[in-house]
Amino acid sequence: MYFFFHLLTGLILGFLISDLLDDRRWLIPCTVGAVLPDLIDKPIGYLLFPTTIGYGRIYSHTLLVAMLVLACGLVIWKLKKDPGVMGVGVGILSHQILDQMWLQPPNWYYPLLGNFKGVGNSDYFFFMLSQELKNPFELVLAVILGSGVLLFFYRQDITGIVNQNRPVFSLAATVCALLLCILSGIIIGWGITQHSLSEIGWSKPGELIIGGIVIALSAGLAWRWQTKISKR
Repeated sequence: MYFFFHLLTGLILGFLISDLLDDRRWLIPCTVGAVLPDLIDKPIGYLLFPTTIGYGRIYSHTLLVAMLVLACGLVIWKLKKDPGVMGVGVGILSHQILDQMWLQPPNWYYPLLGNFKGVGNSDYFFFMLSQELKNPFELVLAVILGSGVLLFFYRQDITGIVNQNRPVFSLAATVCALLLCILSGIIIGWGITQHSLSEIGWSKPGELIIGGIVIALSAGLAWRWQTKISKR
């Protein structure tokens, strides 16, 4: 999976957990955690140690790191009521699931099965960066996420507009939830029937299934927002 889809997944999880637990402190940690493995591992594997490691899914892509962060986060959350580390752990685990790390057992279960395995070099890092920039789906997600940041900064003004036009926004959220639900079903179906969407970087059926599940979660989030708008 590419960077902005990881980021979107963390954002969706952060919003859902924040809504379910009524605690907005989950949002940023989940979002940051969802992209943290690539921000750590790819520079280390491809740029710092291209000849000895030469791979971008190493230390923070391991199940051990995810479980350690989640365990520490759970203790801190229970003792100090601070969900920050736990949220980062949730984001890291979501990243590993989207990358289907179980298909790379030596890396995911490191160090139980020996050293990391993979191929690549410093040029591969820049190749993947160029693929990211050329991916139309990622560019759309970048625009959506950028718009979301702007909406966040102007949220007070937007809240007033929503309150004045609740029926319109409630209907829009309902339609959005239904469309996302339909889209998720189609994409999951394509994955189950062994199709691919290589145009957007989803070349494996498993990527379609997991991507479809993320879209289904976004549909659930849109529905929750619709419920909140209609009750105001």
